[in-house]
Amino acid sequence: MKKIFVLLVAALLTFACNPANKSENEASAQEEVNVENLVEVVIPVHGMTCEGCENAVKTSISSLEGIAEVTASHTDSIATVKYDKTAVTRDEIELKIADAGYVVAAE
Repeated sequence: MKKIFVLLVAALLTFACNPANKSENEASAQEEVNVENLVEVVIPVHGMTCEGCENAVKTSISSLEGIAEVTASHTDSIATVKYDKTAVTRDEIELKIADAGYVVAAE
């Protein structure tokens, strides 16, 4: 019985962590990005201390429409964002960073 429970938990974790389970909103947001309108910005972000912080910043920014790519580095204290300038603004991106609990620094 114990073995069955362990296998069941392992199967559930595997299914839950499968990247193929993206929501339709996430998938459609990626498709709506217009390549001709892409811009890339490097935003100074203070308060990131680990990879978990990087992931929190990336997840927060990625929730916006028009985001094509996001990277974050706690060692460099930056977030690099490629986005469709007709769908989202830098100010909206910076607000998402602040909402995640981090400080956007002046350049």
